[in-house]
Amino acid sequence: MTWRVAVGSGDDYMIDQHFGRCDRFLIYELEADGMFCCTEDRNCEWHSTAQGGHEESSLQAKAQLLSDCSIVLVCQIGPGAKALLHENGIVAMAVRAPVEQALRRLNQFLRSGRESILQ
Repeated sequence: MTWRVAVGSGDDYMIDQHFGRCDRFLIYELEADGMFCCTEDRNCEWHSTAQGGHEESSLQAKAQLLSDCSIVLVCQIGPGAKALLHENGIVAMAVRAPVEQALRRLNQFLRSGRESILQ
């Protein structure tokens, strides 16, 4: 199984972007065996608004841009944006960590079959 994961990172190292203000997402292919690679850098700065990206049309445009992804990793995401992604079949997770570390832990969680990341 392969998961497509959108990562909000400003420096390609840390997950440090707020979903509403994120102007680009790194798209990773995460394989069931734990391997992952960045396949794309999606620019979405035109979807960020003066209000910090919280305008409904901006959030919908970002959800559409990420519609082929299963998971979004950002350092912060509001309840409205999280619900919108959920409605589109995308799981949003807030984490502040190095990208590689977060992807390794995400892979362990997905392979575990647990319903909670805290179990």
